[in-house]
Amino acid sequence: MKDMIKESVVNLVPYRVIEEDYDIKIDANESPYNIFDDIGELILKKLSDQTPNRYPDNEATDLKKALAQYIKLEEGNILCGNGSDELLKIIVDTFVDKGDVVVTHSPSFAMYKIITQIAGGKLLEVKGDKNFSIDIDKIILKANTSNAKIIFLCNPNNPTGRVIKKEDIMKVLDNTSAIVVVDEAYYEFHGETIIDKINKYERLIVLRTLSKAFGLAGLRIGYGVAAKSTIETISKVKSPYNLNDISQCIGKIVLDNRKIVSKYIELVKRERNKMFDEIITIESIEAIPSKSNFILIRTNRYGNLMKRFKEERVQVKGFGVEGTLANCIRLTIGTEKENKKVMDILKEV
Repeated sequence: MKDMIKESVVNLVPYRVIEEDYDIKIDANESPYNIFDDIGELILKKLSDQTPNRYPDNEATDLKKALAQYIKLEEGNILCGNGSDELLKIIVDTFVDKGDVVVTHSPSFAMYKIITQIAGGKLLEVKGDKNFSIDIDKIILKANTSNAKIIFLCNPNNPTGRVIKKEDIMKVLDNTSAIVVVDEAYYEFHGETIIDKINKYERLIVLRTLSKAFGLAGLRIGYGVAAKSTIETISKVKSPYNLNDISQCIGKIVLDNRKIVSKYIELVKRERNKMFDEIITIESIEAIPSKSNFILIRTNRYGNLMKRFKEERVQVKGFGVEGTLANCIRLTIGTEKENKKVMDILKEV
């Protein structure tokens, strides 16, 4: 069978999800708050009206209406997907042929490389400095010299939490000819967006998700926002019935009750800032400034910390002792109680 495998898949390094027993889970940038605790009865009532024997609404009409109201744009500017990952694949499948170049900054979200490689494209990464700052001028140069089809900008960036200024994103759009995809998965924790420029730049696509701030990671609801002509183009690649009925239903309910979500977002931001201020006082631990729902730390006590976290049944995202993210650990912001436990471990070790 080996000789039947696509060349682009033979050496593919898959995205690894580590599943371990834990008491505190802060490794995947999920919300620590379960929206069912607030509106569970309403959700269950609405779900009882669903018809799972029928295929879901192909256009996710009700969900789109709720999203359009939230982002203050039109339904025709939106494409819903089975998480942002599906939308990334749709975009790459629309624009990238074998051998085409995609440019992004590094380190960033691993799926940009995986999806590009599967499509037969070539991902070129522009490394930041030791503090993980993102060099826009180098990205522009790399895109232009390589005739890049797509530029991925993750803002705020995962896993560093660094941000790209709005004017710098516009600089990329004004000085390249590539499709510019801005991944705003963590927008709600930052507050600055480029989404209002989608009708000025036909080449601009903004990706959002309900997995992070809205606390619906288990439902896999992502959406892309772009000029109507761009949405029409990439929609050609979308599979029919790609977003299930239950996800559409609950997504709309949560968007309609986003005041509850806003309360939780403020709690996460407050805890993030408090933790950051505490971490930077700890000797031999460096915290990278973050505008997301996580904090990336770098430490020469990496091995001891990872061991202690495991002993205390706290699941974190460790990046090993080699490469760009050597000795780095990403800590998702949890509840106040969970964060206190994390801080106790950091101070103890």
